Amino acid sequence: MKHIINAVVVLLIASSCKYNNAVAQSTSEALKPPIATFITETLGLTHCESAVYNAKNTIIYASLIGKSEDGDGSIATINLEGKLINAKFISDLNDPKGIAITEDRLYVSDITELVEADLMTGQIIKKHSIEGIQFLNDVAIDSAGNVFVSDTRTSKIYQLDTKGNFSLWLADEDLDNPNGLLVQNKTMYVASWGSQPNGGRVSKIDMTTKSIDTVTTIIGNLDGIRPYDKDRLIISDWRSGNIHLVDDKGNTQQILQVGQSVGDIAYIPEKKLLLLPMNKQSRLLFYRLE
Repeated sequence: MKHIINAVVVLLIASSCKYNNAVAQSTSEALKPPIATFITETLGLTHCESAVYNAKNTIIYASLIGKSEDGDGSIATINLEGKLINAKFISDLNDPKGIAITEDRLYVSDITELVEADLMTGQIIKKHSIEGIQFLNDVAIDSAGNVFVSDTRTSKIYQLDTKGNFSLWLADEDLDNPNGLLVQNKTMYVASWGSQPNGGRVSKIDMTTKSIDTVTTIIGNLDGIRPYDKDRLIISDWRSGNIHLVDDKGNTQQILQVGQSVGDIAYIPEKKLLLLPMNKQSRLLFYRLE
């Protein structure tokens, strides 16, 4: 009887080990980094900084800083094959950077102003600004329609609420020169440029309490941040040109390295398409992630 019991115990332990190894292997395989394959590029986008995709009209909107002359910045429209449709869909901007869209509005940061435009016509509706703003950067929108924009230079985030009120939402040194913003449910993720020589990190903000928690260690001078899948975010490092995946525990995987100055990225999950605005190179790169 004793021998039978020992045999059963050994069998259970062996089965448990096999199960745990299978689960670990399955999890590891599920989180394997994708392979990035270059598809095409759009040229002639003078200092392209940001890109967003509108699935309803299958159009990509890209911000073009221009040559840093007053009024020479614009928002361009591009199709999914990389063909430039209109280099000045929205014109007369200064140094436009981050973009976010709703069903009928496009919001873009423009140095000290958050510009609100009609998504269909490109006509500017209103410019929002208040005293103290220095360097607006990325734009994000929550599910209620509130618009948020980072001020990288002052470590602040501003909000345009659904009633049209534009005000300071959060000022905190722990934002560490915030660049990229992403809102998911009641959490805001922040990709920081960083105040240290090695750059910044990814943090998250509880949007109810406004408490800030660190997600990663210092990675680099971070710019864009977008969802990749239900477990990971995809971020860009402007200075190194590295593209990383980040999970909720702060683990990072480098999936691609392009030239310096990769800006505010876009990812289209249903098409597995990654869009990389290249500022210095004045182009938009298209990569497939599989």
